Amino acid sequence: MTISRSSPPGPDTAANLYGRQKERGALAALMARARAGNGGFAVVHGEPGIGKSALLDDAARAGADMRVLHVTCVEWESDLGYATLHHLLKPALELLDRLSEPQAAALRVVFGLTDGPAPDRFLVGLAALSLLSELAEDNPLLCLVDDAHWAADASINVLGFVARRLDTEPIALVLAARSDEGHRLELAGAVDLPLAGLDRSSARQLLVEQVGTRLTPSQRDVVLEATAGNPLAIRELPATVAGARVPPRPLPLVEELQQAFLRRVRCHSEPLQRLMLLIAADGHLRWDVLRRAASVFDADLESAVDGLGDLDDLVTVEGPTVVFRHPLIRSAVYHGATAGDRRNAHRALAAVVDDEDELRAWHLGQAVEGRDEDVARELEQAASRAARSSSATTAALLARAMEVGDPGLCRARRRLESAEAWWHGGDFDRAKTMLEGLEPDSSAEPLRVRATLLRASLELHIGRPADALAMLRPVLPGALEAGSHQAIPLLMRFWEAGFAANAADAWAELSNVVERHDFTGTGVWEILGRLLRGTCRTLKGEEAGLAPGDLDAAAHLTDPGPAAWAAGMLWELGDRKRGRHLSRIAMRHARRLGAPVPLSWALWRVVMDDLESGRFRSAEAFAEEGCRLTEETGQRNAHLAFRGAQVMLAALRGDDEAARTLAGHVMADAIDHGMVSIVVLVQRALGLLELASGRPEQALLRFRPPAGGSYLSVTVVNVPDLVEAAVQSDHIDMTAEPLALFTRWAQVAGTPELGALAARCRALLAPPEHAAADFRRALALHEHTDQPFETARTQLLFGRYLRRNRRKSEARAPLNAALETFHLLGADRWADRAREELRATGVRIQPRVATGAVQLTPQEARIAEAVADGYTNRDIAAQMFLSTRTIDYHLRKMYQKAGVNSRAELTRILLTEAGNNQGAASGRTEPATERLPRSHLY
Repeated sequence: MTISRSSPPGPDTAANLYGRQKERGALAALMARARAGNGGFAVVHGEPGIGKSALLDDAARAGADMRVLHVTCVEWESDLGYATLHHLLKPALELLDRLSEPQAAALRVVFGLTDGPAPDRFLVGLAALSLLSELAEDNPLLCLVDDAHWAADASINVLGFVARRLDTEPIALVLAARSDEGHRLELAGAVDLPLAGLDRSSARQLLVEQVGTRLTPSQRDVVLEATAGNPLAIRELPATVAGARVPPRPLPLVEELQQAFLRRVRCHSEPLQRLMLLIAADGHLRWDVLRRAASVFDADLESAVDGLGDLDDLVTVEGPTVVFRHPLIRSAVYHGATAGDRRNAHRALAAVVDDEDELRAWHLGQAVEGRDEDVARELEQAASRAARSSSATTAALLARAMEVGDPGLCRARRRLESAEAWWHGGDFDRAKTMLEGLEPDSSAEPLRVRATLLRASLELHIGRPADALAMLRPVLPGALEAGSHQAIPLLMRFWEAGFAANAADAWAELSNVVERHDFTGTGVWEILGRLLRGTCRTLKGEEAGLAPGDLDAAAHLTDPGPAAWAAGMLWELGDRKRGRHLSRIAMRHARRLGAPVPLSWALWRVVMDDLESGRFRSAEAFAEEGCRLTEETGQRNAHLAFRGAQVMLAALRGDDEAARTLAGHVMADAIDHGMVSIVVLVQRALGLLELASGRPEQALLRFRPPAGGSYLSVTVVNVPDLVEAAVQSDHIDMTAEPLALFTRWAQVAGTPELGALAARCRALLAPPEHAAADFRRALALHEHTDQPFETARTQLLFGRYLRRNRRKSEARAPLNAALETFHLLGADRWADRAREELRATGVRIQPRVATGAVQLTPQEARIAEAVADGYTNRDIAAQMFLSTRTIDYHLRKMYQKAGVNSRAELTRILLTEAGNNQGAASGRTEPATERLPRSHLY
């Protein structure tokens, strides 16, 4: 559905803007920054009539040298997805061909210009940012959005996405909303401009301009007292109450202003009042639609349309449409009518709107009194059509269909589908509200399973994992009867919840369920089913029993959701190499689709892979991106996970103060939300910090599972750390059970990563005469891994063992290698331990000379990584949800840092540094002969 709106200044706008010096100065500074290429955004908020529109109009005049886009939202569009965005971007649509095809297609679909599946809102946001950036190419841009409290959530989400990415764009964005309805606009980083009433002097000036000498000084004082400095009230009340007594107190503004407008409306004839009700029922009406609707509403009403010219104080003409001059007039007209007249107006409008237009169904839904299943079916069909452009519109239409349709199974299904639409649109709160009204006894088994899956998904994202487990348990026994396509997503949610809650009993339950099904077939869901069953077996120390080719098939998954699940299971199966590869595949495809929920968990897997592999710079960049992504999309628990990763990163780097400060905040939130996996992660981070600082007793306390937990899944990775801490603090008795579990896992998995760690544990616990062989076995396995940090830890422990057994000369080689790797990784506390051990062998440590390597920020590192992989600036912008201009800006800064002038030179320098780092980190000194994996670059 194509929607186009424009908005001239309303009745509260004047060429002379009294007062507001502070606010005008703030907007002037914002526009000045935009002219200089460093844009930003502001939120203007206040009560109705306080002067928000006047301030925006003043900004438009002040930005006469800029390109100005100005849109005013209307109430009826609050459920119509991207209506506001469509109007704002309409002047730029001719530039769509400059965007990448996925971005251009996303905007064409949501604006109804073409058919297609509904794109994710993040892809729409990126496309909007790119289009605005293209429009601002030759002239700075000023975007003004008035009455933003009536914009649909879909448009607000996109505007928020754009607003947070304007710091390198010549774009200023200003949104205005009512204070009591603008909570969605509380965006971090905004220039906050709350508007109060005008000061007495400015209010008096405005009143004199409005009424001249028609009121006596005493009457003017009464008006000023009553209006409390509200500009709209100052302008409108004297016109309606001249000669009457104005209450000598501040007005309850909305009610009194509506009454003031109604008195003006009721001065006109009954036919004109009925015409105004038609306009109010729609908000914006084309002349031809108004004429047809008038004849349906009242056979004698069509002739009255020509008399609308007498209403120029109330309505205004915008090209082919007629609208109210101020939204409060519309509100007064609509709510001042009887319920029956409002229904009749909607019915008349539905009769003249195209049958395929969602507006027809919407008006029919508003015209219903009581229940009407035929209308409910039409609303449902309209929702199906709207799904290609707006999840929010789909959800709203389905909700109304549920309200007016017959009770029973259809009602339950419509409510559930409305909740699912809100979920897909990223509006978790509305999805949860819709689900809360679902009657348990009204749902058939398939709907009950779907509802359970959605509830559990919500709990995993914004609630408590243990509650998700409790929701899923009752439907687990019969889950597989519905087939793999429906059962596997439910089982995967159970797996995720069990992991997040570190619930040992959940693994046992899941294992019992998956063992009762053979998962034959080559489809995606069957492959995931076999991986899940193999994961449960492996963690119990049993053979995975995978079919030939299962691992290769998993590594070729492209759907980001299943791919992210498979990556996690490959990690549990011990196949770290395939898991790392698949995590990045999932991340890339999620970026391409603009799907924020799958992207967040794919990013999480990449961050954890990079942390385990010692790629701290890469992990930092992805964790920073993940934090921003999950905060913007309201994924509370995923946000906690990325913050936990940042604690681990600070701990590995030896930043004691930062790690402990952030850990305190993350631990508190993780405990409150029941995210035991994040508690375990943070505890491990602090334990590694204690271990590197020579405090094994304190470290040991950190590595043990929390009360009620186990050494399965999330905690099993702590076992090598626990063994090291236990040996150094003389608590070997605490290692038997966890090491047995870890050893069985390593043996079944048969991978060098786990084998090396298991061998290191055996070396630590072995008698002195046998330990050296186990250490050498561990180091030999490390040579086949991509884990420089763990390799260096093994070298450190081996050197420590050799020194303590009076083999100092032998100890120096592994200790030197460990020191070099820790230094290159930035693991300063571990490097200090290696230096201490080397000094104890009699080596004199020389001060390290700075290498002069190019120092990149995390975001620059991500960009450099993509440049090295051959991506264009447009591709990189799409991957990182930034504009092409922002990528250009960062590349210029990187060129300056590296002292180069081209992408090729930058890539050559960074690859050279990466090759040197990799060779040192692995203990090799010969030149690298293969192209390095991109994650090694930083």
